[in-house]
Amino acid sequence: MKTLILGLLILTGTCGSQKDKVKDENYQELDDNPLTLIISDNYGGTETEQVLVIRDNKTLKSFFSKVNMTRKPGLQIPEIDFNTEMVVIYCNGKTSDTPASRIRGVREEDNQMILDIENTKDNKSPSTAVLMPFNLYKMPLTEKEIILSDNK
Repeated sequence: MKTLILGLLILTGTCGSQKDKVKDENYQELDDNPLTLIISDNYGGTETEQVLVIRDNKTLKSFFSKVNMTRKPGLQIPEIDFNTEMVVIYCNGKTSDTPASRIRGVREEDNQMILDIENTKDNKSPSTAVLMPFNLYKMPLTEKEIILSDNK
C-alpha cells in the first residue's frame, strides 16, 4: 500500500501540464531591456531563424493555433494589452542545440530597434532531437522596425 501511494505521488509530481511553461524559471525582466520573456519552448517555432512582430490579438491567436496543433493541452495564449504593448517572437530555426539562443538586448537606432541575439552554441555534442525553439517577449508598443543584429 505504501508503495502504491509513493508511486502515485511521484507520478503526480512529474506530470506537469503545458501551462507550467508559461511561468517558469526562464521568466525575466531586465531593467535596461524593454523586452519581458513570457514563454520559451523548444517546439513550435519556424524552420528558419526569424523575428515575428505581433501588434494584434488575431495574429497572436493565429501563431498559437499553429504551435498548439500537436499539443494536448496546448500552450496558454498570454493576455496582452495591444493598446500599450506588442509581442516579439524570436524563432531560432531548426536546430539540435540546447539551450536555444535568446535575445540578449535591444539597441535603438533612428527608426529601428535592433535585437542582439545571445550565442549559446558550445562545444558539447548536440542533441539528436530536431528542435524549432521560440521565445515570446512582450514590450511597450512602438512603430519602430524590429530587426535582428547582423553580428551574433
